[in-house]
Amino acid sequence: FSGGGGAPAITAVCVMAAGDGMADIVGRKYGSVKWPWDKDKSLVGSLAFVAGAFAATWGILAWFSAFGLLTLPASAAPDVLLVCVLCAFIEVLPLQHLFGRFGDDNITVPVAGALLAALFLPH
Repeated sequence: FSGGGGAPAITAVCVMAAGDGMADIVGRKYGSVKWPWDKDKSLVGSLAFVAGAFAATWGILAWFSAFGLLTLPASAAPDVLLVCVLCAFIEVLPLQHLFGRFGDDNITVPVAGALLAALFLPH
């Protein structure tokens, strides 16, 4: 994980696995209020995305940091939260209509997570 590549990779996996997974589970069960531009996605699902993505991303980054595998100060928590919020926003955008299969959130969310982590998280 030297060279700063660890945080973007961890973020990409966590936002997709935990964030998108939580959005699906919680959104299907409790998501009665839908986004106006996408009736398959709900506000509560997006909030669950942020909560799940942040918990997983911050937890694993902190764990790796505790073992010296990467350096991440506690002050980076708001930056991790910002990355998760932006990924949740990207997840609900109707990008598949614009870019076909390349706009699928299974591609856009982890790519955005990695890029945003590289931009916003300390190296």
